[in-house]
Amino acid sequence: MAAGLFTSSDRITIGKAAVLAERMTQRYFDLAEDEWLRSPYRVFTHRDVNSSLYEPDAFAAIVRYRPKSSRAGNAEGDERYGIVLQDPNMLLALLRSPLHDLWTLGLFVLTHELVHITRFRKCNVDFFAGVQERDREERVVHGITGEILAGVSAIDYILGLYESETRALCDQ
Repeated sequence: MAAGLFTSSDRITIGKAAVLAERMTQRYFDLAEDEWLRSPYRVFTHRDVNSSLYEPDAFAAIVRYRPKSSRAGNAEGDERYGIVLQDPNMLLALLRSPLHDLWTLGLFVLTHELVHITRFRKCNVDFFAGVQERDREERVVHGITGEILAGVSAIDYILGLYESETRALCDQ
């Protein structure tokens, strides 16, 4: 791991960014006011999950899980999505550039991941798609994220960083 973990203050900042990301994503997709209550997701940090969920080349990853309270054999509707933030990678990115802060980076990452979750749920995007389909979906989600966050200060810089990283990963 390249950097540390989120502090309790960082987690509060991420929580506040999640609220705005939810509202902006909800507005973009014209979702019901209670969308996130009816279809909850959970934000996990590195402290919350097993180290096997660490992704060295990402700011976050989406997981599907069944809450412990669900009984085996229940309908697929019991499955939920989670956003696993990669604290070390996000903090390292913040150390590398004084041009953005945790609030802005968190807003970008959470909006991006909520777009993925919305598309999995509402647009029949395959969570288990192959590499080519995932790469194509990543470009679509990145474009939508840019539209949602248009006008947010410092977001253009973060979008540019993300595009560079995505191009480098796709060229390998």
